[in-house]
Amino acid sequence: MIMRGIDYLGERLWGRDYYRRRYYKLAKKMAAAKGFDVYKPNLVWLSDPLYSGALGKVRERGIEGIPNDRCYMLLEIARSLRGIEGHFAECGVRYGKSSLFLMTGAGADSGKCLHVFDSFEGLSDPGPQDVKPGGDLEWSRGDLAVPEEIVRRNLSDFGDRVVLHKGWIPDRFPEVENERFSLVHVDVDLYEPTMAAIEFFYPRVNSGGVILCDDYGSADCPGAKRAIDAFFDDKPENVIGLTSGQSLVIKR
Repeated sequence: MIMRGIDYLGERLWGRDYYRRRYYKLAKKMAAAKGFDVYKPNLVWLSDPLYSGALGKVRERGIEGIPNDRCYMLLEIARSLRGIEGHFAECGVRYGKSSLFLMTGAGADSGKCLHVFDSFEGLSDPGPQDVKPGGDLEWSRGDLAVPEEIVRRNLSDFGDRVVLHKGWIPDRFPEVENERFSLVHVDVDLYEPTMAAIEFFYPRVNSGGVILCDDYGSADCPGAKRAIDAFFDDKPENVIGLTSGQSLVIKR
């Protein structure tokens, strides 16, 4: 409430655009002192109506999850795939923030469903491929667990267009073995489930469809990058690392 009051007063005194530029410069200096960065207020995606609407729902419900630049990337890619046949799949849902942006981007009239695969018991056991170069291991079994009922509540707007498959990857994959997909989002942090997800879904993604890995550029998730790089080493597609930390593959 205090920050809203300051914003209101600043915009009334100096005008919205001028106030935002001054506020950004101050925020940039404060962030730089700690080695962080902030978004420029003139970036168009920050005011995209579809994105803003989804972000409003996230804030109302207190949904935690991936950073907003990754959320916009999911929404924008999902929006671009409305004309590509096939459903969406997501491996690793946590609170459902990424799912909400995917389905918002898909659009209510697209007819696409989102098949979500998650244990709802957190991460599985890390393996040797998940060890960082310095020898440290970021994760333990059970980390990032979120109860299924919370996810169902957060995604209730989409009704039966979101299908939750509870279980360890890849145990529930056979339930969709005859489906085709236009987008697959993999966010499981570790090597083995990332590899299992890509191995299963890659041949089921239609030409022009997209495979996204949330953890590819994270130093805390070396196993995810190792799995993606190893799998696509002999494939015709290129792996594109994004500044958001995601990786993008467009199926040929």
